[in-house]
Amino acid sequence: MEKIRLSCMGILTANQAESLMSKLAYSVEGIRSCEWNSEMMEVVIEPVSLESCKEIAATAEAMIAEERGIRTLGSRTIKQTPARSDMSEGCFDDGREKALQQAYATDGSVKRDYAVKLIGLLDRLFEEMAVHRGAALRRYPSMIGLDTLEKCGYIRSFPQNLFVVGEFPHRYDTLRQVKTAADPASLARQSRHALAPAVCFHCYAELSGQVLDRPVRLTAMGNCFRHEAEWRVGNHRLTEFGMREVVFIGDADFVEEERGRWMQGIWSLFIELGLHGSLTTANDPFYFSEDALKIQHQKMASMKYELLVETPARSTFSIASFNHMGDSLCKPFDVKGPTGLPWSSGCVAFGIDRWAYALLAEYGAWDEWPSAVKDRLHGRAMMPVAQG
Repeated sequence: MEKIRLSCMGILTANQAESLMSKLAYSVEGIRSCEWNSEMMEVVIEPVSLESCKEIAATAEAMIAEERGIRTLGSRTIKQTPARSDMSEGCFDDGREKALQQAYATDGSVKRDYAVKLIGLLDRLFEEMAVHRGAALRRYPSMIGLDTLEKCGYIRSFPQNLFVVGEFPHRYDTLRQVKTAADPASLARQSRHALAPAVCFHCYAELSGQVLDRPVRLTAMGNCFRHEAEWRVGNHRLTEFGMREVVFIGDADFVEEERGRWMQGIWSLFIELGLHGSLTTANDPFYFSEDALKIQHQKMASMKYELLVETPARSTFSIASFNHMGDSLCKPFDVKGPTGLPWSSGCVAFGIDRWAYALLAEYGAWDEWPSAVKDRLHGRAMMPVAQG
């Protein structure tokens, strides 16, 4: 199948191209891949069929023109490991590749043996660190009310991520039809729930309407769900994944200090585990061009940092984020401090499956891992996030 090639030479900057590609993956269906050729400065799309080429090209051209008018800021790196000397171009060595194949199904939907054990070890480690910081434990459901997502603005800012849950009405005649219907799903209706795209929103719903007399720390691990383009799913990018979050609520100084402690502690852990990458400023994946000012504000105010890991196969992806939201979530949920004003909040989020994948990509089979890394994962070393 011939590929669609759209030149952006002299039209988009490198930062604009990066922003475009982050949205384009969610904006066209009926494709096998969508890539950015940095050397030729062009978008390269492989369609599933010739019939869809015209529509796909028109969508991509419209988005390129839209992106051209948006000022896009680059990320700022604040910590970085030395450059790797063992990188290969897009593939792992035989040992690492075999370990990954044994640990994961091709699309990442099944984790096996030591991948499962590793996910458990990692989550226990992050949970212990959170408890060490004074966080109270929580467990929340996999579904979340659409009213909660509406209140925090998620639906209108990130519609590309959501799975909305359907249900069969509790009506005798409809349930009877389901039994014999050729297409049972056509009888379903939309419920008032979605699959949770993140854990932290549950915390705000729990604390909604409360006046807190002291700062609060909560931590929870849950399954999260993001509607990914089918052709992107696999390896570290999943539609269902485990996320451990730590939410902290208090005045602005408390939130910034707490976030700083976590950033320092997790970077130390990252180095202890022998991983490679960087800590950079980032922004949330706002979908619409109208939200470009929010993206600029997040980066300029350093509201979000991401920990990016780099594997030996030159794959780079985020495994943790460190966020300071100001009062943007406490205000709509009416969470206040002793003065009666909305408090600030922040959170740290760990993609547990991504940490596991990064470690397996780094070291291969468990038997070949350095003993120091195994000891760290088993908790036989000092907690990196100090009490304070």
